Amino acid sequence: MERGSEVDVMKKFGRLVSLLILPLIAEILYSALKSYFFKAPPIWSFEVSLFLYGSFFMLGAAYCHFEKKHVSVDVLNHYLSPKWQRIQGIFSELVVLGVVLTILWVSVPAAWRSMLMRERSTHQTPFNPEIWWYRWIIPISCALISWQAFKDLMALVFSRPGATSGAESE
Repeated sequence: MERGSEVDVMKKFGRLVSLLILPLIAEILYSALKSYFFKAPPIWSFEVSLFLYGSFFMLGAAYCHFEKKHVSVDVLNHYLSPKWQRIQGIFSELVVLGVVLTILWVSVPAAWRSMLMRERSTHQTPFNPEIWWYRWIIPISCALISWQAFKDLMALVFSRPGATSGAESE
């Protein structure tokens, strides 16, 4: 896949994930209105909002990393030469890769076990939905983040000092 179509796929994925906020808003609004007017919030409200926001947050992390919109403290970068900025960028991507690959290593077996036992919510509400599918959000998100971090790392390793990478060079 060439770089241009890869960027399009990531942008479309990010836009698709961002749409998860719409049902979350609708769910919270419905729950608040039902609770206010009828004094009876829906029994499924807590879990559904948890699933929607958790999916929005975790799946959006890879897109956020792609766009370089994540929280970063670049106080030192202003004082570093392009060569050292590149070295710091390589170090940062290695840290990201280390963290997400560790989480991936731990979360895949947990998600697999959850799927085999058809795990249900532990919040002890009458709704009590199956949550095994939700456990897969973490490994999927970590796989996407690790892929993006690996691509950014390779761009930094094989670029000349001072060159930008990722979404900045688009």
